[in-house]
Amino acid sequence: MRLELLKRFVAGGVVLLLMAALSGLTVQAQAGKQAGSKRSPRPPAVGVAQDPRPVEGANPTVTLDAAVEESRSRLLNASQTYRQSLERLLVLQTQDLDRTRTQHLRNQKLLELGLIPRRQLETSEQEMNEALSRQSETARQLESIDQLVAEVHAAEIAAPLPASSALRAGLPLIRFVGNSRWSMADSTRVDAFYRLKFGRSLPISAYGQTETHQRLGFDHHEAIDVAIHPDSTEGQELLLYLQAQGISFIAIREAIAGSATGAHIHIGPPSRRQAITR
Repeated sequence: MRLELLKRFVAGGVVLLLMAALSGLTVQAQAGKQAGSKRSPRPPAVGVAQDPRPVEGANPTVTLDAAVEESRSRLLNASQTYRQSLERLLVLQTQDLDRTRTQHLRNQKLLELGLIPRRQLETSEQEMNEALSRQSETARQLESIDQLVAEVHAAEIAAPLPASSALRAGLPLIRFVGNSRWSMADSTRVDAFYRLKFGRSLPISAYGQTETHQRLGFDHHEAIDVAIHPDSTEGQELLLYLQAQGISFIAIREAIAGSATGAHIHIGPPSRRQAITR
């Protein structure tokens, strides 16, 4: 029962919180751009965050920067709330997995003794596999949140950097804008390189738009995320290959202090905020 209630909370209430936070981002950004224009005398809607009214001689750019900063804070707070709910769900799913695994092992012994039919063993195995699948999906969503938070910070850091390789020591990211025309079909040749080099498939953690990107309002349709630390041997080889092929990427070394690392390699155009459709 607890597991079912928490699932409903994650699927319902958290989504509303995220949508509200991102709606605030759009409203505030638009308000900032119009800081120099005449304000409507109509009172603001209840619950909608408003930018401070500009004073005479105020710089509209400063107002816009303040709005963007507040929207960024709301986005990160919403991400953290979503993450916390998934962590609670993961605890319950792990308990459920332990229960189904224990039952399956018990059924194996009972079958050996001839006390239960094989169908009962097969049922318990299916329940165990389904519990494992649910746990794995939640863990994947947690990783996706960490990576997206890292991308939010990376976008801010990368904005003033030149559209070229940024390999200086100490930077939390490596940015490279290649001259090749990237499409999602190109991920197959990146995977082929990785398989040939390391004998296993490319560890893609996000292929195109994911549920997490959608919920948090980021366009990730034309990019993939690879769960490799850029400073690892695999990461360095992959970055050299991408540069040689002229493929754009952002390699993120860390996220923010106090959170999961979020380290990964984002291949393709950077994720951008997208409009939220209601």
